[in-house]
Amino acid sequence: MLVHRWKKPLVLGDSRIRIVVGSPEEALTWLIHEPNQSTAKWQRAWEACRAVIEGRMRAEDAKPAVQFAASR
Repeated sequence: MLVHRWKKPLVLGDSRIRIVVGSPEEALTWLIHEPNQSTAKWQRAWEACRAVIEGRMRAEDAKPAVQFAASR
């Protein structure tokens, strides 16, 4: 599998936990474990990461969708 790295990784979490996500592939792994998979922002992040893996989108363009999905 080809890994599309972000120039600067996302740091997700709160005061209890910190998760560093450095690529759309890693973001998919994080998204799989998120409880609110039916929300629109989760689905947008999932589709954006899949688009990167399939070559339809640049990796940096998917990053904001993942960051938005991580916001509460």
